[in-house]
Amino acid sequence: MTGKIERKEKYSTLKTELIGRLEKLKDEMKDMDNYVRQDIDDENLRDEDIFRINEKIKELEKQIINVIEG
Repeated sequence: MTGKIERKEKYSTLKTELIGRLEKLKDEMKDMDNYVRQDIDDENLRDEDIFRINEKIKELEKQIINVIEG
């Protein structure tokens, strides 16, 4: 019976940790959105910089899809 209680507590803690990490990622995505929009509005931004930002966002999209699909 003790094993079941420990597992349930660990599971609950893991769920709480997961939700916290998702919230942190959401905040980081908002920050990234702001930075990218500021960069795009910068008249001194070169095409190479836009390409680099675009490639990084594509890679991030792939990573998110990998997490969702498991």
